[in-house]
Amino acid sequence: MLLVALLLTQSRGGTLATALGLLVLGVLTLKAHTKGSVGQRGAIIIVGALLLGVTVLVFGDLLVGRITAQGFYDKGRMAVYTITMRSILDAPLLGYGYGTFADVFPMFRDHSVDTFNGWDVAHSTYLEVYQGLGLIYGSMLVASVLLLVLACVKGAMTRRENEIIPCVAASAAFLVGIHSLVDFGLQIQAIAITFMALLGAGVAQSQSSRLKLQD
Repeated sequence: MLLVALLLTQSRGGTLATALGLLVLGVLTLKAHTKGSVGQRGAIIIVGALLLGVTVLVFGDLLVGRITAQGFYDKGRMAVYTITMRSILDAPLLGYGYGTFADVFPMFRDHSVDTFNGWDVAHSTYLEVYQGLGLIYGSMLVASVLLLVLACVKGAMTRRENEIIPCVAASAAFLVGIHSLVDFGLQIQAIAITFMALLGAGVAQSQSSRLKLQD
């Protein structure tokens, strides 16, 4: 049901990010130190991939039609990215204050963007972070999340029990991280809170409990 709902949104970036997130989940699951054999896990992944493929063939007409008609390139959004990067270079160290994109963007807006459409978000979370916080503090924010994700990846590779939790957390982080390049999902509270819960659970299970007992 979730996959069908995703396909019916016709979101090109969301669908691609989801596919890459599932790919990461499959890779981490295969490499995790689980009790089942690699063959069993591989068979489960293959069956899951076949089910996904059938679902895409049945319900993916609208998405494929949009990609065929428009491709993956959005001229208006690329113009907004260019203008936003120009504004970042105008105040690279401290930025303009987080969450001020809607107020700052009109100061730099030019004729490359359609004047009939309003832009209250940049459709790129990273660009908004750097515009609001500057390159220094923006990089610190991105790096702090990246360190937690790397802890989940390490836990997925090393744990022998409950490894699925850091696997899911890492793959979810990869999904929203890729999608945030071209959209603003993490700026929606429901998505951000859900991701934080998954990431927190993944980090909590990223270290072996045997190491804690030894300490």
